Amino acid sequence: MKTCLSVLVCLLLAGCSRQSDSAKYDKFFRDWLTQHGEQEVVVDEGGVGIAASPTRLKTSTYESNKHDGGGYTVELEFKTQLPGGREIIDYVAGMGDTEEQAAQDAMLNFTLSTFHVVYKAFMNPDDPHQSIQEVSIAGQKRQMLSGDLFLRGSEGSGSIDLEAMRPQIQAAVVALPLSDGPHWIKVVYGQNAGERIIVAATFDNQDQVALTETIGKLSWPKSDGFYMAKQFIVIK
Repeated sequence: MKTCLSVLVCLLLAGCSRQSDSAKYDKFFRDWLTQHGEQEVVVDEGGVGIAASPTRLKTSTYESNKHDGGGYTVELEFKTQLPGGREIIDYVAGMGDTEEQAAQDAMLNFTLSTFHVVYKAFMNPDDPHQSIQEVSIAGQKRQMLSGDLFLRGSEGSGSIDLEAMRPQIQAAVVALPLSDGPHWIKVVYGQNAGERIIVAATFDNQDQVALTETIGKLSWPKSDGFYMAKQFIVIK
C-alpha cells in the first residue's frame, strides 16, 4: 500500500529528473487544438499554438520510472509561454502498463485539470467549455477561471463529493494579496484513511506557504480509503 500511495502522490507532484523529448508531444497539442475548432494551428520555436495568439505550449518528459512490480510512472513538464515572456510550468504524471500509456495518462491529467483553463485564459476567450467567474480582489473586479477538481482514489475510497470544496478553495485564492496581471494557482490535497497525507499550493510556479496552510484547514471530506485532488486556477 505504501508503494501505491507513493506512486499516486507522484501523479500530482513534481519529480527530479529530465529527458529532452518535447517534439514527440507536439502532436498532442496540435490534435487537441484542432479538435477544439482551431483551423490555424502553428508550431514554431516557442512551441505549439494558434495564429491568433502569441501563447505557446510545449511538453517534455521530466521523469520516467519502471516499477519492480510492473508498470510505469511518467511525469511530464508542461510549459505555457505567455505574452510578455512569463511562463506557466505544470508537472503532471500518469501511470500505465507501458511507458507510452503512462505518458498518455499524464496528458489526460493535464487536459482534465489545466488545459481548458490555459486555453480560454490565454488563447481563445470564446471557448465555451470553460467558464469565467467575476470576483472582487482588494476592491477590484477580476476574472477567475477554475479548472475541474481532478480526483484520483483507490478502491475502497467510496464516493467522494468535492463539489463543496470549490467555493472554499476559491475563497482562499481571492483572499491572496494579488497584484495586477495574470496569476496561476495549483492546489493539491491528498488523504488516506481519513488522515491528510499531502497538501501543497503553488502561486505563479512557486510554493505558497500561507495558501498551503489554508488549503490544509479546509473541510475536506473524510474517506476510509485514499484519494487525491488537484485544481488549477487562473486569475486575470
